[in-house]
Amino acid sequence: MKKVMVAFWGGCLSIHNLQAIETKHLQRVETTGATLNEEAPKSWRSPEVRNYLGSQTIISHKQLTQQANQSIEEALQNVPGVHIRNATGVGAVPTFSIRGFGGGGSGHSNTGLILVNGIPVYVAPYVDIGMPIFPVTFQSVDRISVIKGGESVQYGPNAFGGVINIITKSIPHKWENQAAERMTFWAKAHNAGFASPPSNTGASNTGDSSFLKSLSNNLLYNTYVRSGGMINEHFGVQAQANWVMGQGFRDNSPTNIQNYLLDGLYQINENHKITAYYQYYKFFLTDPGSLGAQAYDQNRFQNNRPNNAKSGKAMRWGGVYQTFFGDTDKLGGDFTLTYYGHDISRDFQFDSNFLNVNTDPSKGPVYTNQNYKGYNIGDHPRNYLINAIEPNVNITLNTKHMRHTFKIGMRYMASDMRFRFLQNKCLSVNNDTCQMSGFLYDKKASQNLEMFNNYIVGYASYKMEFFNGKLTLIPGFRYTFLDYKKVLPENVNPDTGNFTETKVIKKTDNQYSPAFNLGYKPLEDWVMYFNYRRSFIPPQAKSVSIFSTNYNQIFNEFEVGSRYSYKDLLSFNANYFVILAHHYYSGGYGSNALDINAKSQGVELELYYAPIRGLQFHVAYTYIDARITNNAKDNPSYFEGIINQSFNLKGKRLPYVSPNQFIFDMSYTYKKTTFGLSSYFYSRAYSSILNQAKPQTACFNFGYSIDGATFGCNSVGLLPWYWVWNVQLSQTFWQGGRHKVTGSLQVNNIFDMKYYFRGIGTSPTGREPGPGRSVTAYLSYEF
Repeated sequence: MKKVMVAFWGGCLSIHNLQAIETKHLQRVETTGATLNEEAPKSWRSPEVRNYLGSQTIISHKQLTQQANQSIEEALQNVPGVHIRNATGVGAVPTFSIRGFGGGGSGHSNTGLILVNGIPVYVAPYVDIGMPIFPVTFQSVDRISVIKGGESVQYGPNAFGGVINIITKSIPHKWENQAAERMTFWAKAHNAGFASPPSNTGASNTGDSSFLKSLSNNLLYNTYVRSGGMINEHFGVQAQANWVMGQGFRDNSPTNIQNYLLDGLYQINENHKITAYYQYYKFFLTDPGSLGAQAYDQNRFQNNRPNNAKSGKAMRWGGVYQTFFGDTDKLGGDFTLTYYGHDISRDFQFDSNFLNVNTDPSKGPVYTNQNYKGYNIGDHPRNYLINAIEPNVNITLNTKHMRHTFKIGMRYMASDMRFRFLQNKCLSVNNDTCQMSGFLYDKKASQNLEMFNNYIVGYASYKMEFFNGKLTLIPGFRYTFLDYKKVLPENVNPDTGNFTETKVIKKTDNQYSPAFNLGYKPLEDWVMYFNYRRSFIPPQAKSVSIFSTNYNQIFNEFEVGSRYSYKDLLSFNANYFVILAHHYYSGGYGSNALDINAKSQGVELELYYAPIRGLQFHVAYTYIDARITNNAKDNPSYFEGIINQSFNLKGKRLPYVSPNQFIFDMSYTYKKTTFGLSSYFYSRAYSSILNQAKPQTACFNFGYSIDGATFGCNSVGLLPWYWVWNVQLSQTFWQGGRHKVTGSLQVNNIFDMKYYFRGIGTSPTGREPGPGRSVTAYLSYEF
């Protein structure tokens, strides 16, 4: 099997979890947050979690793999304050909302910092903060760390919601091989079974003349192989490959995800090491989007938007040199030099019905109609190339009365990005069929954006520990210099996309982000904390003009709380948070010219309890109150057909925010068998800033074009509450020496809870369903 790894020389691993050899100097340098090279905590029992000055949740490897998680999105819904709108079910293009912010945007998660092994995975971490491509697959992940509150000044710019760090599987000490298969059966038939009865009529009927063919349209395969370990005391390598292929939970939703990872470790000696990684990730999936209310009630799994699709590929690479010096019990620390980059391309395709859920032909085009004058299919290819280098030094000094820890670092990042827009237009309609033009590049400069940006960041923090760690003060500071160069092509060739003339605009900006942490330990196992952080979202590439005024979105976050731990049996965390947003325009509340201020405040309670050996409970509750705090008149044209006059936004709840979230999960292991259960509850939420509870949809002509659409609808009303329950039974069938065979059977959404979202990317109106019931079988062989 060692030869197999050569075939996968196109993958990746982590940067900071490549701790294959333990040395006397490989100890944690405690700061205000985990550094890139440090291994994230493995569970709620870890000392790093017990002593952390803020709220932190760890999804351990056991929780991830044995508590009925269908995907990473499913697992993250067991974290208080985190809301995932899981519209695909296959673990691609997730949408994150954290502590009340992020639900109203385009759905690509700009309210928390998303890392993979400590490295940002946003396509453009400053100017296009989003995740149209999510280069992670479920079986390659070992665990997940979620930190909320005033995080280290090392992170930015948009860490105000929290930091989600996804840790992939590390290089093992001894050589290991693994082959595994997960097979998911989607219960998306009309009767909530696993295959539809034969039927030849009805667009919404999933029936097929062949039972087996219908059944095959309900299967998703997840194949995983891994081979790696330490070759000798100095060198280690690991290759992973993960293929996710088959169907999503919607009808006719083919999915193809490929993820190849390669990691290397060179342990020079006990004080010096080099780690490196490379990843190639590629995906394609259909995006059935939203349904009209009648279609949803008839069959919520149908696909009425066959031209909607998302695809992309990512190549990620990086390396870390780390050296340890001195003795951290006296004077010592570590220096890290990190280089990383990526080349990401994504391509979203959707037609001119993406804002439309109209079913009445007398009012305008029906959203399932693809043959009318004005119909077109839009293609939105984008490319992102970044390269970054980040030196970082941690120094710890112990004196008679204090312990001092200094963190100093900087980052330089170069970011190039290119946007294009192609359209395939209906030229004429003959015999109720459109004659299409074929895809041609749009000539408008605004649709052919290019940017070449540079960012320089410096940060420093000073941690002071008094009375043997009972009292901790950590002031910190982060400075960001943003250098924008925007290129607007002119005279674009519609066939090739090439251009001969450009308009170049330049702009620079500076941002200062202070932070402060305070911790007090009245008892060894009791931590009280307060933290503050100022964060920001810089001007984004297309949402507003970055060249006329300062559109930085500023966020000031405060958190106060306490955590009590008792041995390895119990951990309870309670906190209150407030996030104050200024110039908040990424909420999708109409014109960007509106100067919106918002406040999100709430309470998070989280309990881990392990009363006896093998049994563990996890219970959490979150309350969030997120509202507009200033007077601002919204434009009634955004709610045409629903209201006819402007209204004041002050006091309105932010849409898509569920005020109440409840989490319950548990596991019980007896000998070689584990029973796992997980559940999450989200209360009802408004689907518009109008805050209208009654469901209502109005459709109308725009009088102008929005990405090729001239007709669309507005949908308002409360989104439904939902409580999803999942269960899993895991078993070790055989184990001897280095050989191990394990398997599991899980059922997700046991009670087939029906719920839907709105406002996700290309389907901002209508009803976009969440996954229904599914059954997943898993088998793994390690040797």
